[in-house]
Amino acid sequence: MKIISRYLVICLAILCWGCSAEMVRDGSFTLNPNEYQNASGTLKGSDNQCLQTAITGTFATKDAQTGAAFVVANVNVLVPGTYAISTDKQNGVTFAATGKFTATGIQQIKLMPVGIFEQAVITNYTLSFGNSSCPLAINVTEGTGAGNPGTGNPGTGNPGTGNPGTATGSYSLTINGKTYTSQLAIYQINTAGDLVSITGVGMQSGTTNAYTLELSLPLTNGTVAVQTYKSTDYGPRCAFSYSLATTGDVAYQTQASNGAITTYQVTAYANNTLNITISGQTVAADGTKVNISGTISAKGV
Repeated sequence: MKIISRYLVICLAILCWGCSAEMVRDGSFTLNPNEYQNASGTLKGSDNQCLQTAITGTFATKDAQTGAAFVVANVNVLVPGTYAISTDKQNGVTFAATGKFTATGIQQIKLMPVGIFEQAVITNYTLSFGNSSCPLAINVTEGTGAGNPGTGNPGTGNPGTGNPGTATGSYSLTINGKTYTSQLAIYQINTAGDLVSITGVGMQSGTTNAYTLELSLPLTNGTVAVQTYKSTDYGPRCAFSYSLATTGDVAYQTQASNGAITTYQVTAYANNTLNITISGQTVAADGTKVNISGTISAKGV
């Protein structure tokens, strides 16, 4: 009887291990949660004081953002993972950054301006991440409308240990008749998960609402293929979500199981740039299917 009991225990252990391995393969679980989970952390140090920021370049009214002027902020990362960090919208502009933290501790992010400044004044923002928020003041000068690359003081903030990167990118989406635009879209190749992750932060036209874009597409032989993907064909490796940046509430999403079919056409992948055209339908928070279309031009980090 004891021999039979031991045999059953061994069989159950093998069966459970097999189920766990299968759940890893189908995307329900992962042996490395840092590849998929959302990051958590704070904008403050151990003394509960806001970590320093550094401003590079100059900001002016009327000028379209070129990526030459930005803010480097320090973040105390508690749990690695993907992040979307932004300010509120003031004077026609919000500052935002998105990407992935791969380590804990003080890491740097590059906050890019989204929009066009309206007035030449000192503009006060609130930068938020998790349950923390810190003030950010930007001196906006009078512009010409011809674009201003900026040569200002890069600042003296704590450099941290992370790399703020140089990518910007952009996207323009129309979802359920509403337009969303961004001057921030990046991609990262995740060979362990056999996918490419695209993230971005944008604004809904005519509002102060900031949204976070997340899109994953499968890799082909370890790289991004120039081809068409459908949300129903690749399971969790081909998924889209669009969430309110301030709360994380999902406004729209497409998964293989929710009935909507979103088509992602990779039109080009070269020179550290990934271009994607989106069409079809996605699912709103209330469960209704709505139309989606647009383009993404993401930069690699």
